[in-house]
Amino acid sequence: MNLIGRLFTAPRGANRVGPAIGPLIGAILAAGATGCVTPSSRPALSPHLKALARDLPAGGQARLEAGMDGATLALARRLEPGRRRDLWGRTEGWAVLDLTTAPNLGFGALTIQQAQRINAYLPSVGQASPAAPFFLQAAAAERERAILCLTQAVYYEAALEPEPGQEAVAQTVLNRVRHPAFPKSICGVVYQGATLPTGCQFSFTCDGSRDRWAPVAVLWRRAGAVAERAVNGFVMAGVGTATSYHADYVFPRWGPTLVKIRQIGAHIFYRFPGPAGGAASFRQPYLGGELRVSMAGPSAEAILVARATGAAGPAPVETYTFVDPTAPGGVRTRVAGEVVFGRRVPTRDEIARINAVLASMAQPAPPAPPASPPPVPPPFSDHLPIGK
Repeated sequence: MNLIGRLFTAPRGANRVGPAIGPLIGAILAAGATGCVTPSSRPALSPHLKALARDLPAGGQARLEAGMDGATLALARRLEPGRRRDLWGRTEGWAVLDLTTAPNLGFGALTIQQAQRINAYLPSVGQASPAAPFFLQAAAAERERAILCLTQAVYYEAALEPEPGQEAVAQTVLNRVRHPAFPKSICGVVYQGATLPTGCQFSFTCDGSRDRWAPVAVLWRRAGAVAERAVNGFVMAGVGTATSYHADYVFPRWGPTLVKIRQIGAHIFYRFPGPAGGAASFRQPYLGGELRVSMAGPSAEAILVARATGAAGPAPVETYTFVDPTAPGGVRTRVAGEVVFGRRVPTRDEIARINAVLASMAQPAPPAPPASPPPVPPPFSDHLPIGK
């Protein structure tokens, strides 16, 4: 039975109204005494209200609602425990929160170009309230492990991104540490679900990236510097309270359920809708325990099985064109590779080019040539030239 039925249909001799409901009844009755709506203007009962009111006499629910004004009726329906619309800033088209059904975006596999166009089309809030500074309070070993985990996240997720993009990734990790929906340590956030080949939050922890690609020293130092600044109070204000992101060449089905903040580099950052994404929700204390978090991902066999069975969702090889004034005709075609674990696998040509760039960055700059000595002036002479 719904709230209205509970208020007015308790059986004789039974006290169905508890002390916690008393003030609510008084508020509703006080509001309901100010006016009424006629049966003709009253909205039709929802199926859920009808089901809950099945033990009322015929017309009882209608008579009760007819004696309440619109505000009181809206309040009672808002307190109804049934399924209702959730309009707390949710993206249009996703206003109903239904956790029992996987979202269906209405289309199948997307090419990289299609995903980028859709991602660019979705509106972003642009303005974001910055998160509070994070200061890591941990002992030497705990602190070292926390910075290692954060450095890995920055490196493997955004090694070739511009510095603001790396700072945004680090900020997202620290935002998760402070949100009650996530673990209470940096390593706990980074390695959440890492033991499962398809359940990790950061793909590098479960797709074998750490085994396939050893860190490049110069880029590792850069990522470490970003991590150090982040745990010493630096705030990447541009992403606000973001707790999720993805690359612009994929379009995950959870994207439209969150609030898009902005894109930085190749990554698009999101926050929770409504109060869950507001600054007031980021009050979870840091509890440490970094050394207790396992940094071991799934076995190589489990990763191979996941890829072979399609659990990771590999996409077919695609090609796309882009404008290149140096190419014949001004257009160049490129093979996009495949997307595995949400990450695009680069082609051989791209890997060779990236390695060449990294090698040039790791080489020390050639020494500058020695400066030529200034010309020596001729010795001074007090003899003047003989003229004609």
